[in-house]
Amino acid sequence: MNWLLTLLVPMLIASNPTVPEPENSSLDIYFFVAETCPICQYYTGKINQIATDNPDHNIVLVFPNSLSSDETMAKFKKKYKLNVTMQLDPDHEMVQKFGATVTPEVVVYDAASDSVYYQGRIDDNYARVGQRKRQIQSDDLVDALHSINNELPITTAKTTPVGCYISQKIKK
Repeated sequence: MNWLLTLLVPMLIASNPTVPEPENSSLDIYFFVAETCPICQYYTGKINQIATDNPDHNIVLVFPNSLSSDETMAKFKKKYKLNVTMQLDPDHEMVQKFGATVTPEVVVYDAASDSVYYQGRIDDNYARVGQRKRQIQSDDLVDALHSINNELPITTAKTTPVGCYISQKIKK
């Protein structure tokens, strides 16, 4: 009988989905955004709500557009009443680190363990650029954060974001 348990226990452990266990309670939630992208503009209210609902996490808007500057970020922050950290990414270090392709795209990252817990769209409100749904059916980021905050398995850790393409810079 012991030999059967020796075989079954590792299989049972391997079949269970992993539950995120951040080494500290603070995660980084990076939103790749562009000031001129209408989809990014649309999601500013939701970004504020996510920041309010997750005060223990670091919310950072990353601007990979070469036209972005401290001034344009400040205007964007003021216009949409954003209460989050903003960061320029002119050399696409963050874009390349996470493989971001569009704005908006979100990455939930634990720097302590160098782990990405979720990456992709904020929700499924946009089926494609220019086509917004009347009602969302999948609140992907909020669901992932709920799972992380409650130490539950993340059902969907990666989704395909819809938005304005980030023109990739090639590192020299």
